[in-house]
Amino acid sequence: MKNYQKKLAAVLSGMMLLAGTVSLLPENRAFPSVSMTVSAAEEDLPWATYLKNSADWFGTSEATKVADQCIQYQVANEGGWQKGMLTSHTGDWAHSTIDNDATTSQIRFLMRTYNATKQQKYLDCAMRGVDCLFKMQYSNGGWMQCLNTPGTYHAHITLNDAAYIHVLEIMNEMSKKSGDFTAVSDAYAQKAAASLEKGIQCLLDMQISVGGRKTAWCQQHDENTLAPASARAYELPSICTSESAGVITFLYNYAKANPDRKDIVRSVNAAIEWFKKVTLYGIKFVKQGDDKVVVQDANADPLWARFYTLDTEVPMFSDRDSKVYYDVAQISQERRTGYAWYGNWGKNIIKLALLPDDGSPVQPEQPEQPVQKPEYSGTLISKLVVNDTDNGGSWSIAPDFGTGSKIYGDRDYTVTAEGNGVGTGGEQIRTACDSKKYSGDLAALTAAEDLKLNIYLDQRVLQSLTQEQLSTSWLKDYVHMRTQVFSSNGEEFTVFTRDVKKGETVTLGSNFTSQNCVNYFAAVYPVIAETTTTTAEATTTTVTTATTTVTTTGTVSETTATTTAAAVKRTMPGDADCSGDVDVSDAVLLARYLGEDDTAVITAVGKLNADCDGVIGLTNDDGTMILQYVAKLIREFPDFVQIVEIH
Repeated sequence: MKNYQKKLAAVLSGMMLLAGTVSLLPENRAFPSVSMTVSAAEEDLPWATYLKNSADWFGTSEATKVADQCIQYQVANEGGWQKGMLTSHTGDWAHSTIDNDATTSQIRFLMRTYNATKQQKYLDCAMRGVDCLFKMQYSNGGWMQCLNTPGTYHAHITLNDAAYIHVLEIMNEMSKKSGDFTAVSDAYAQKAAASLEKGIQCLLDMQISVGGRKTAWCQQHDENTLAPASARAYELPSICTSESAGVITFLYNYAKANPDRKDIVRSVNAAIEWFKKVTLYGIKFVKQGDDKVVVQDANADPLWARFYTLDTEVPMFSDRDSKVYYDVAQISQERRTGYAWYGNWGKNIIKLALLPDDGSPVQPEQPEQPVQKPEYSGTLISKLVVNDTDNGGSWSIAPDFGTGSKIYGDRDYTVTAEGNGVGTGGEQIRTACDSKKYSGDLAALTAAEDLKLNIYLDQRVLQSLTQEQLSTSWLKDYVHMRTQVFSSNGEEFTVFTRDVKKGETVTLGSNFTSQNCVNYFAAVYPVIAETTTTTAEATTTTVTTATTTVTTTGTVSETTATTTAAAVKRTMPGDADCSGDVDVSDAVLLARYLGEDDTAVITAVGKLNADCDGVIGLTNDDGTMILQYVAKLIREFPDFVQIVEIH
């Protein structure tokens, strides 16, 4: 089956889920004879992104819509939320969980929405979520990963992905009626204080001892014995640095605020000392082709293995056979490249000063060493400064950007021949895919000459943004070109562009979200010349870039590589074929176009008309919206900002 037919099948199958759609097809119009299947992938809302918004945002219609979804998807008779709130689950994952930021994120979101709107339904829903957290806490103080899953590893006390710490943070704020929880009742504050104390005591009880000396914690602990426990086949009982770092940070700050808690002080100090003891120097864990290997590097930053053995405290690794290995090279390539076996989790822990214990002097804080931001330069870019220092070493500037170019410094994805958003003569800003996790501005570039700057944004990121978010973001001064670029791993990027003057410095912002997407990348193209051609009829100013070649003839004198800027505006929402009416033919044309049917031609105006679901970017959601309009399930299309495409 041709590639476009496969994509068309997916688009059309989604549209056909709309009741009554098939009967609306024009006579003699048949769908292509392809196999139609629908698959559902787990998805969730971008909670981390939402919770970075200002307090005022939580009073907007966008926020209340999400809060209403929280009410709708709250697990009945439990009060929490599933992992991937919008996805239907069965088995253990059908229950309330604190894994993957679930339940704790919804509670915070609802409290902030209540604080902004004072609508009681949001407070009530949040308190049902808090009640679920109380139910998920064992009598020994620990929190299970999933509610009502006895006999499985989901019943273990889980520290994985900071789940336990997220609950403690909520209980801490509630107990003081501070932060997001100023509106809770005194009764809830008192109950939270008791829960907090039990949760902290459980952490102290679970801290692993080796030879009578306290170390750190495992990813998960048995809910009855509190001993280190297994989870997935390659997650064996061990001392775990990634989760322990978060535990130490929370306990350290709590002990500083409660200096009389010498039991916490001693626990934290022992854990800090253990992190120092197991630090690895002189090695890096790096990509090598399609594999990852340990290499020697005397100048490498300190590193930590994710897991250490419970007796000898040496790095340990495991595979799907649940066996212990002492060299990462001994496990399968699939697990070696598909899991974080090494990381810098302890870099801030070993800088912490030990807390005073029973009158002993406080050790001085180690001065923070200035971090050198990576800098790069090229021919068109005089300077590129990367703020994401953790991943900045994977950035670079590469010449001759085009089909086959590597996209990221930390992935092997390349630009394919598909798409129409790559020109010639460009200089690429090769970013790091992992920089999508950096919350601030990623970098700043300074132009060596007048440039055209293109940002290639993951289409899934664009679909997660509202018009308001986009219009106030760092991309507000860019024109959305509606051109596309595809990567070798099948991802689709949409292009935003702007002009940059020689010597001008431009900030490259965040990727907006790190969930279910890849990071953006960029390229610049030189603006070669500006010419003015005068005829008896008119004067036209044209701007030339390296990506176009046009020669004029006739009464106008010959020029080279010129284009004339003209704005194209939307005429009628939904009218993809520009027929002056909206009918099923528009949805079918859009489906064929999205399915990459080469015979399906949509004009620039038609593309703007077809983009009618209120979210920038052509997707099958636009086709569904057209069908809903034709079926009179909606009376009008969502409000939209007039989008202009520059040609």
